[in-house]
Amino acid sequence: MKQFFLIISMVTGSLSATAQIDSLPLSAHRVTVLDIDLSGMSASGGRIPFWLQANQFGVIPANSPAGSFSVGLSERFRLSNKHPQRFISYAVQAVGNAAQSSAVLLPQAYISLDLSHFSLWVGRRKERIGLGDSTLSSGFYSWSGNALPLTKIQIGTNDFTPLGFTGNVVSVHAFFAHGWFANSDSIQQSYLHQKALYVRIGRPNWRIRLTGGILHNAQWGGHSAYLPDLVARNGQLPNSFNDYLYVVTTQQPDELESTSHTAFDGINRFGNHLGSIDVGAEIKLGQWQTMGYYQHPFEDKSGVAFANFPDGLYGFRMQRQPTARSGFQLQHLLFEYMNTMDQSGPMSSTGNHYDGRDDYFNNYQYMNGWVQKGRVIGNPFLTRRQDLRPELQNAKPNLSIYNKWAIANNRVQVVYVGASGSFSSGVRLQTQLSYSHNYGTFRTPFDEPVSQFSGVCWVIWPLKWLGGSELKTAVAVDQGQLLNNSVGGRISIRKVWRSVK
Repeated sequence: MKQFFLIISMVTGSLSATAQIDSLPLSAHRVTVLDIDLSGMSASGGRIPFWLQANQFGVIPANSPAGSFSVGLSERFRLSNKHPQRFISYAVQAVGNAAQSSAVLLPQAYISLDLSHFSLWVGRRKERIGLGDSTLSSGFYSWSGNALPLTKIQIGTNDFTPLGFTGNVVSVHAFFAHGWFANSDSIQQSYLHQKALYVRIGRPNWRIRLTGGILHNAQWGGHSAYLPDLVARNGQLPNSFNDYLYVVTTQQPDELESTSHTAFDGINRFGNHLGSIDVGAEIKLGQWQTMGYYQHPFEDKSGVAFANFPDGLYGFRMQRQPTARSGFQLQHLLFEYMNTMDQSGPMSSTGNHYDGRDDYFNNYQYMNGWVQKGRVIGNPFLTRRQDLRPELQNAKPNLSIYNKWAIANNRVQVVYVGASGSFSSGVRLQTQLSYSHNYGTFRTPFDEPVSQFSGVCWVIWPLKWLGGSELKTAVAVDQGQLLNNSVGGRISIRKVWRSVK
């Protein structure tokens, strides 16, 4: 049984991937971006390899062969000449997939009001939340961009906002959000609570800058026909406004149990809480911008107290701008290591102040786990049962209750390398390589550890067609004992139109 005693309340933080439109001039009165992509994918064994699917916001089909057509439109309008940093903007992206099960998806559909350093937006937005490398990471711990985005309403800062009374040495980035999970077989009408706070020390021109903060997520409320009376009142989980306040503050209810909640909720708090405590440092070394970071996971008070250390995602990035030199130039290099083996120990009660067996991304009430529309919301190396080889999906048949839980592999050790660069001709290369040891979970361990290699190599070719477009080609492979072996590829044509007025 997972107990939750978070010792935080309103502290939280996040770094979100910005949309393409945000990189265009703020001085423009109107900015429009139209992005069209036509892709085809195929693989041996009938399953698209890991690195062609992972961290793609849930839009890539799992099964091969598949075709995909994506159309995205975003616009930004300046509200006032007197206040150039006040905007209203929107973005919509539709993806149509033709595969064994065809679908039309909306990974992005939002409207945003931006007033200088602050913004309010409603809808679905592509985000990777955490402190790290948002372009090449193996996946931020709790919000990686691996799943279809949730619908949210969010208020917060646009980016790091300097505090004038510190001489702009200290800046903060924070937000507060409410969201809605998609209905699943096991839970319907559940909500997301999310908040974040990050603090950075250092001006933009400083050689060294330090950053730290915390991201807090909670799935709460909802109804399930599968939950016993021990953990839910007639299948209903606490969902009133007063219950919401307990979720936000991470406090226990005043009563151990009542007509609306069970003793399970009274002990463990309302909802499934998880997140990460992040720290990082940026250092300028000549032409290279370097960054080291650590995302520390928590699911209860033991994680907040670092009883599960050294679990977490560790990263080191080197990045530079291309120069006029001919030939190939490496511009982006990332090393990551993720360990989730400790989990505060193998026992649910450790005999001290903290519980063990954190069982990352699993929860007794939310049996689908930390999942949205069939994809893990956090780092994709914590694996759903359905994605494993068949012989690993029922690791301990005598423990049938735990074999119903979504995440069947959350004790992992992963080594990862990502790199990208370009030739003077404009051709770009990118690769992602990972090797992992996988142990199952503490409750349902694999009979023996299994290893897995996954890799992908992209070549992006600039084309003169349609006034400038690009051809993207990729070859990917899965080889090991965790996933079905697969070799596959993807080819796509992409065209982006930009208008600045």
